[in-house]
Amino acid sequence: MTALSSFSPRHHVALYAALINAVIIAFLSLYPFSGWSYSGRPLLEFLSYPLPYYSRIFDNAANVLIYIPYGFSLALLLHPRWLSFVLAIVLAALTSFSMEFLQELLPSRIASNLDILCNIGGALIGAALAVSSWFRRYWHGLWQWRRQHFVIDSAADYGLLVMGVWFLTQLNPALPLFGVVAYPQGLPQPYLSPIDNPRLFLFLVEAGGAASNMLAVNLLLSSFLQRKGDGARAVLWIVLLAWLLKLFAAGALLKPFAFFQWVNPHLVTGLAAGFLLSWLLVRCSRLMQTLLAMLALAAAQTAAVLWPLSEVQADFLSLFRWPYGHLHNMNALVDFLTDLWPVMALACLLFSSSQQLRQQRQAG
Repeated sequence: MTALSSFSPRHHVALYAALINAVIIAFLSLYPFSGWSYSGRPLLEFLSYPLPYYSRIFDNAANVLIYIPYGFSLALLLHPRWLSFVLAIVLAALTSFSMEFLQELLPSRIASNLDILCNIGGALIGAALAVSSWFRRYWHGLWQWRRQHFVIDSAADYGLLVMGVWFLTQLNPALPLFGVVAYPQGLPQPYLSPIDNPRLFLFLVEAGGAASNMLAVNLLLSSFLQRKGDGARAVLWIVLLAWLLKLFAAGALLKPFAFFQWVNPHLVTGLAAGFLLSWLLVRCSRLMQTLLAMLALAAAQTAAVLWPLSEVQADFLSLFRWPYGHLHNMNALVDFLTDLWPVMALACLLFSSSQQLRQQRQAG
């Protein structure tokens, strides 16, 4: 049995990846989910629009790209390969049609038959990659690498999927590294600090939130490693990849003056503390790392709740190069994934801890 055929049915990671992609597609297609109304025009009229209708290069490219991972993950669900390929195209086409149909009821969106063709084209590319012999060879090598460096538990597969979602949350360069949503805009007035020193309180919340976020992400991944000695290296790779991703997003989206707009001493202090704590704690037992990751995750969410500026965020759209509509949708998606990620991470960590405890009972 090949690595591909043993992977999907047993752990269902491809199914969850497809569901995550479907959620992202639905969010981007239907946001802002308001103003639903029926114009009175035939609901399927958009299918007969002359091509190209409302065609923009950016929109067409986005419609292709967003369906590539969707078609890819759908094509991993079944065997034989030809059946999985057909399933991926059919489901992608149905998804695209459903989104365009619902857009007919949203005044702020424009349904388009060209969008459906672009979506199917993207799904076709993704599905073709998934069932190709080249990918099967590549996947076998990737699976061997995964078995070499990560524990065999199915929770590790979900953990890697959750980490992929976390990297997506770093795509908004206006938000600080590791997803700390904080800007030093000044305190809302009147403001009553829980402690006598408001500045100290802000420092503790902002730096603590940064440290907790970094610690949670690092320990989540390191808790699935086969060897403790790989933990420090994993922390370095996570920080480096997150930093490079943030720089890439900033270079592509932000105006030059805003490149490091989010950097301040509080965040730098918190990130440095989180990095040092991660470096030390990755040497703990796997179960201890899992429990500490859950505590860090809870601390990060607590810091976000306590942050007094969260409800008075200014409009930062002037920092960006992108036009308003595309930027608004992307930021909304990143914010949605940022809110969703802690829930996914907590579920993954709970599942992992239950597997570890069960293994310990069986070994004892």
